[in-house]
Amino acid sequence: MNPPPRRRRAQSLVRWVVTAAVALAAVAAAFAAYSYSRPVVTVTEIVQAPVVQAFYATGTLSPVRDHPLKASVEGIVERLPDGPFIDKGSRVTSGQPLLKVVDPKLELLALKAKAELQEKRARFDEKSSPVLGEFDARLTATVDLLDLARAEQRRVMAALEHRASTQVDLDRSIDRVKELWKESEGLKAQKAAMQLRLKAELEVAESVYNTALWNLGLQTLKSPVDGVVLDRPASPGTHLNVNDHVMLIADVRPQNLVMRAAVDEENMTLVRDGQEVQMSLYSYPGRLFAGRVAKIYDKADPERRTFEVDISIDKPDDRMAAGMTGELAFVVAAKEKALVAPRQALQANKLYTVRDGKLTAVSVEFGLKSVERVEIVSGLNPGDRVVISPVAGLHEGQPVRTKSMDPTAAAGLNKPKPKEIFRGGF
Repeated sequence: MNPPPRRRRAQSLVRWVVTAAVALAAVAAAFAAYSYSRPVVTVTEIVQAPVVQAFYATGTLSPVRDHPLKASVEGIVERLPDGPFIDKGSRVTSGQPLLKVVDPKLELLALKAKAELQEKRARFDEKSSPVLGEFDARLTATVDLLDLARAEQRRVMAALEHRASTQVDLDRSIDRVKELWKESEGLKAQKAAMQLRLKAELEVAESVYNTALWNLGLQTLKSPVDGVVLDRPASPGTHLNVNDHVMLIADVRPQNLVMRAAVDEENMTLVRDGQEVQMSLYSYPGRLFAGRVAKIYDKADPERRTFEVDISIDKPDDRMAAGMTGELAFVVAAKEKALVAPRQALQANKLYTVRDGKLTAVSVEFGLKSVERVEIVSGLNPGDRVVISPVAGLHEGQPVRTKSMDPTAAAGLNKPKPKEIFRGGF
């Protein structure tokens, strides 16, 4: 028996509703499956922000110059009897005597040179010189004889006028005067020559004595600068040869320290005098120091292929010490305000965005590039979104889902890790 018409209509309606519900569920399930099967990419907005292009290097706080003290003579290390005990960490002043390297032979040579100098001075002294005294005695005697000869010549001339003498006697007296005059003049010349000789001997003796004193002075090591002893000096009693190391001294006051950087040779063409440098020291976490390039050394380390560059620190901290290390950013170019994307978004020198749910490459002209940001000169506008997650394995036009990240946090993704490149980067 067939059901009534009303009942048949009700059953048809129920079947239609059930069929529609099943179809909608299938469509929803298919849409959900499609949606969740699409890969998720992270996007962030293009914003205006500062951008700095820089390259990076490591560095060590160092004195401008170390001063190694070496033995100038061979000898035994001795402490100064009246001086302070000098050890590693001792603070010293310029010119301060520190230690002695004693060579007894130098003492003997100095005493000998002093005795010879005293002798030469006595021989050269007009009053005490026995050599010059002998010349004076001979010259006095000769002059006295010359006076007598001249008196005899006058007597003979007077007698000749009275015919009490002969011309022969007069000629003999004249010859005697000439002979004695010549002898006296010869003695004067010999004395002058001896004086020159004695003066030369005195000057040589003075030079020898001064050299001996200078050699004695080399025994005493003095500080070349106001500074600190950086290593342990050679112990008293140690025998040293010439040029053996004794100690190392340097001026390590914070205001006189420089950050000595090791710059890779591929970056040396970017270094210039007065260039701005930002520094991060491991001893000062989270703090940046500013400085300027003060000196560029011309020759590379042959093993490391790096160049030394000294950076003066604008405001050194009082607790800075030689040997502290850190990382440096040499600023090549900077802009206070530019359209930027996180450096993380730059992938194979391309930027990607999502348009109509699909991954799309964007034609962009780039400007400055820093570790954290890259400047967009053209191709994108403020507020546009770019992909910062890796697109490796995806292809352009592929349907994707998105999730957003704050632009500042996105820029920090590429921030160098501590003690790897640069702490406190841009």
